[in-house]
Amino acid sequence: MLFAKAFGCSSSCHGGEIASMVSLPVFDACTATPAPSSPMQRNCKIARKLMHEALSELMNQCLEEEEQYLRSQTEPPQKKRNRWACYTKRESVDAHMDASVRFVQQHPECRLRVLLPEQLRFLCLLQHLVTEDTADVFRPEEDRKHADSFEGILTNDINSQLVKDAHRSEWTVEGMSFSMQGELSERTFQAADERKQLIANFQKELVESLETLLLDFGRRRGLSRDGQGKLIQAISTQMSQCGLANLDRSSKASKIFVSGQGLEQRTTYNVSVMDLGQPSECVKLSLLCMKTGFTAYHTEE
Repeated sequence: MLFAKAFGCSSSCHGGEIASMVSLPVFDACTATPAPSSPMQRNCKIARKLMHEALSELMNQCLEEEEQYLRSQTEPPQKKRNRWACYTKRESVDAHMDASVRFVQQHPECRLRVLLPEQLRFLCLLQHLVTEDTADVFRPEEDRKHADSFEGILTNDINSQLVKDAHRSEWTVEGMSFSMQGELSERTFQAADERKQLIANFQKELVESLETLLLDFGRRRGLSRDGQGKLIQAISTQMSQCGLANLDRSSKASKIFVSGQGLEQRTTYNVSVMDLGQPSECVKLSLLCMKTGFTAYHTEE
């Protein structure tokens, strides 16, 4: 994912490996009119159909959730109501659809060739989900769709889910690697508190390194203190279970469920700055999730 001033996306999914790049640039619509039957025009047509199906799935999920609350006579949280409105109100759905088409118009690869339907679905749906997550950090608390909490060392803007799961993943921050995978599995601890303290030290080192990278980037880009905080919230949210869930929902892998003794999941995050000191300077975030060792897989059918 490339974070600068707006949103764009280019992603790929190969077998058990899911990798993605998404950017945070301007929400301008493309003013150029594509030639009849041009790759862009065909991609836009396919994307509109695919996003209609994807948004319909999200709408049905929201309607089912709402029905469950009604049957149980339970009052839903306001954040649930906000999410339901996002996918059940016609004007909101139309806005999402238009944004996806504009994204395809802006995507360089979509101008050159006609993408496969699964590639377009992945690009557009991932872009939509990351956009919604990022927009949430700018909304007033009462309008938010997610109940994320934030903490940190130098700031209070690191997603708490990142901190909680830090020792379960591998990380690279501007070339510096952070991992506890081998140490936790090979080391013998005399007391539970010793393991907890080791994890706490690791969390502190990782979080402080990430905050330093993003604060320095924000200062070079002339962001206000509030702007720096929003940037850190947006990036750290994607560097958590939320980002992995977005990848999973967007790819064909969401239709496949693996199981079996020996199943292992490797999760890797890599964050760095591209074009340092240049006008095009941005933050690049790469995510990889790979499952191995499974003995069976199931599909929705």
